[in-house]
Formats: sequence, C-alpha cells, structure tokens
Amino acid sequence: MFIEFEKPKDPDCGLNLDLMIKALPRIKDEADRVEYANRIVGLIKQSHINWVNTKGESKMAWDYFYELADYNPEDFGVISPYKTGQKDEAR
Repeated sequence: MFIEFEKPKDPDCGLNLDLMIKALPRIKDEADRVEYANRIVGLIKQSHINWVNTKGESKMAWDYFYELADYNPEDFGVISPYKTGQKDEAR
C-alpha cells in the first residue's frame, strides 16, 4: 500500500538527489542526459558549498556523483569535465 523508500544516501542532499541519479539512465537523448547530470552535480555543489572553489568549480562534487550512482555515468555519455579538460558547467 505504501511506497517503500530508503534513507537518502546523502542526508545533506536528500532523497531527491537519489531519485535524480536513478532517473538519469532513462533519459534517451545524450545531450539531455549531460544537462541533467550538470543539474545533479549543481545540487551536490549547493549542498556541499565548502567543496566549491571561488570559480564555482568542484572536482569533489563530480567525484561524489560518480560515487553515489549505482552505474557508471560514462556508460550513458556523462563524463566529468575534470577527465576531459572542459569547463565545469554544473550550477
């Protein structure tokens, strides 16, 4: 009768972060998945502001996203900008 749910993996970010991470593989368009991943990492940055430098960048937030996901985001076209040398666009 009730929806079964677990405690959030990260209590600072909450259950919505877990749900967003679980939803990412279901997004069909790769560009949309990358944009969505940036939103996920942006939420992590907001919740863990001490990980973010003055330019708004955070390798720790990207690493944490990879850690929290039960899958490899790279399998879905989401690659950390710190692996590719690109600018961290997550906000």
